[in-house]
Amino acid sequence: ARDGRGETKSDASRGVDYAELVRGDAVEREIAERPPVTPPSQWTVMGQTHRRRLDGIDRVTGRSKYSQDIQLDEMLFATVVRPPAYGARARSVSATAAEALPGVVSVVQEDGLIAVLAEDDEAAALGARVVQVDWDVPQGQPSRWDMPTLLVESGAEPHPMHEEGDLDAGFRQADHVLESTYYLPYIAPAPMEPRAAVAAWEGDRLTVWAGTQRPFGLRQELASLFGLDESAVHVIAPEIGGGFGAKSPYALAHDAARLARVVGRPVRIAFTRAEETMWSNFRPAALIQVKSGFTSDGRLVAWQSDAYHSGERVMIGRRGAETPYDAGNVRSLVYRSESPLPSGSYRSLGAAVNHFAREVHMDEIAEAVGKDPVELRLHNLSEPRFRRVLEQAAEEFGWNGPHPSEGRGAGIALGIDVGSYVATAVEVSVKEREVRVHRVGAALDCGQVVNPEGARNQMEGSIVMGIGGALFEASDFQDGRLLNATFARYRVPRITDAPRIDVRFVGDEDTPSTGAGEPGIVPIAASISNAVFAATGQRHRELPIQRHL
Repeated sequence: ARDGRGETKSDASRGVDYAELVRGDAVEREIAERPPVTPPSQWTVMGQTHRRRLDGIDRVTGRSKYSQDIQLDEMLFATVVRPPAYGARARSVSATAAEALPGVVSVVQEDGLIAVLAEDDEAAALGARVVQVDWDVPQGQPSRWDMPTLLVESGAEPHPMHEEGDLDAGFRQADHVLESTYYLPYIAPAPMEPRAAVAAWEGDRLTVWAGTQRPFGLRQELASLFGLDESAVHVIAPEIGGGFGAKSPYALAHDAARLARVVGRPVRIAFTRAEETMWSNFRPAALIQVKSGFTSDGRLVAWQSDAYHSGERVMIGRRGAETPYDAGNVRSLVYRSESPLPSGSYRSLGAAVNHFAREVHMDEIAEAVGKDPVELRLHNLSEPRFRRVLEQAAEEFGWNGPHPSEGRGAGIALGIDVGSYVATAVEVSVKEREVRVHRVGAALDCGQVVNPEGARNQMEGSIVMGIGGALFEASDFQDGRLLNATFARYRVPRITDAPRIDVRFVGDEDTPSTGAGEPGIVPIAASISNAVFAATGQRHRELPIQRHL
């Protein structure tokens, strides 16, 4: 018996699924209000490393099915005619040339949606290129160079995240006061797989195939859009080639369903790489002002933080905004600022952004009072789990100060995200205008580690992703147009950028799991910035670092 199936020992192909054995029967069982939980000492699967993935062969041989692989009878392929800039609206449309092309079945115009439907992808894409549209493009849209000023001037509705003590009194008792400003630009989630969606109607029932991270949320949206009961909408989520928050909203599925209803046939839409980037949601840009007061030995006595995050969803910017340090007198506010680009979920939401500012600032305090960065942090931390990950990361890394060898620098930072405590130490070298991350030592306390190999993979992936945002990723835009929408101009980490990564799990196995997918990205940018300072003497408060060397 394995994997929900009973098989004969002599021939594994002969067997029956458990579900088949009880088909048509009602299975009733009384469940205790507090069912017993198997203690860690009796675990046989949890806590053990599992390297054999059931889907591994399909993934490496190309048999895995993604949204764009779905094929249905009589399916049409659609290409949407996208605006050249954010906020642009069509004044007039001429589809004559597209309709005359071989393979083109229809050009649909419905409530601002303009799409060419054809018997194959190539005909649809060619048809979209020859549709003539007179676009009304808004003028005077902000560019990336305007963002620092825009964030502060448009900041509204401050949300208090952490208020404690008497801030003015704290600054009065400080021997030193330090003020710094940190800026992080928009960056794109850049998943390997561009989005695609297939929609098919059968009467008043809708089936959609979409590589979404939130299939139930998408079902609710589609039911609302078409006035259907949720039971009439079936959302199938195939394999997802990376999401990182970008595939939580999935308006492409709305378009596919609308077009399928108009033409009465199944419809498939797939983004190009440029479309995936431009019409995705970006990690919000942010500007964070930090003012700290501290004694001559580095003891914090006051901490003030004002974080301006772009976008309507202020909850994104609130992640990680509270300081873990024992300042005693604290005020941390998060502001909602205007967003020229669509902002939304990104791995760790605002936690990586807020931690960058705080952990670089802590390094600046260490420099000001002449303390080792690890010692300075421990001097201001009472939470045992924070202290543990910091000490364990330093030990895993072999921390011996910020100057490990000639021409190299070391940096360290800590963080917390959704209940998981993390710290990373890095070693870098800087040559001309290039930063090389050579190794990373990380410690993670996420409570119980269900699958150590899977958790390690998650940490390694999030650390490498964070290296991109720290060193070279930034979304450039001007006049409502994205200037680096393809991988030819948008630099993401490559395999040659991946350093040696050593991860140590330091959580208590009796503490419930809190996750390993996002914590690694939270402190890594600050660790790298601090290491670059140690190597060069140049402090980087704005990302990406390589643009400012």
